[in-house]
Amino acid sequence: MMGTGINIHQRIKNEYEKKQRRAQEHLEEKKSALYYHIPRLEEIEGEIHAAGLKYNKAILLGTVPSDSAAARLSDTIEQLRRERFDLLKANGYDTDCLEPVYECQKCSDTGIVSSPDREGDTLCICYRQMLINHLYDQSNICIAGNSGLECFNIEYYPDVVDEKKYGIKKSPRRQITGILENCRRFLDNFDDPDVKNLLFCGPTGVGKTFMAVCLAMDLMRTGHTVLYQTAPALFNAIYEYRYNANNNDDCDSTVYKNILETELLIIDDLGTESPTAMRYAELLNIIDTRMSNDIKKPCKTIIATNIDLKKLFEYYDERIVSRITGGFDIFRFAGDDIRMKKA
Repeated sequence: MMGTGINIHQRIKNEYEKKQRRAQEHLEEKKSALYYHIPRLEEIEGEIHAAGLKYNKAILLGTVPSDSAAARLSDTIEQLRRERFDLLKANGYDTDCLEPVYECQKCSDTGIVSSPDREGDTLCICYRQMLINHLYDQSNICIAGNSGLECFNIEYYPDVVDEKKYGIKKSPRRQITGILENCRRFLDNFDDPDVKNLLFCGPTGVGKTFMAVCLAMDLMRTGHTVLYQTAPALFNAIYEYRYNANNNDDCDSTVYKNILETELLIIDDLGTESPTAMRYAELLNIIDTRMSNDIKKPCKTIIATNIDLKKLFEYYDERIVSRITGGFDIFRFAGDDIRMKKA
């Protein structure tokens, strides 16, 4: 995975080219249908093209001063565009229906955006998300039918109080309703550095991962980058990076940078990784670095674990416990195994 940086960027470039071709093909299909119903629209496009050729030829031959030719061309094209605008409006069509429709409106499916506040071009957020998706196999983040928090169903949680069975003094449904409201606030204030990270704990099958993925889906729709990894896979990726960095001067650091800088990092199944001092140190570094980054731009973390909170704090050293208790809102999930209910 670590030595494929160039191939990944080429694949992404190819994907953007496909996106642009699809947008152009769809536009040509729309044009054919519109030109059939409103022939004058095709005539206008031909006249705009002809006007450009006419004035460019005049400038090259020197028969018209360039400034004068540019002004005439601009006036001619503006008149033709106004006629096209009026025709579309009069016939009940959107006035921008002859423009290509891109998947990303920010970069027009190029992966590059020009920023007026910075020198040069920058990578679009959709490019960064695509890069993360290529660097990590994130098929598990795109759960079929997941449309975000709106699809989170509290009906799967019992509406009965049973502290002995569920370990809480309220019903699991009331508990999850409160968690859901807090998650909505997390989304609404995601860019606020004062908003804490989230830690979801509780037994297997009570919706911790699904809730985290719902949040991820909502954030990706608003243009934020997301990276989902199980704890074992995360630490294996870091180990691979460390190993390659020590043995290869040209090691690609993109994987490691994404772990530290992606706007939402989800670490699932924390506590299932092999317990080593190196991994504790890496986890501490990840939490500290991301909390520091979050001051300047969104850099939030969601951790999900099946380990009971008390055991989790026994499992990790006091420095990690301190970071979690100080920088995370902790939510305990309770209920019956939802996967068993669905089955």
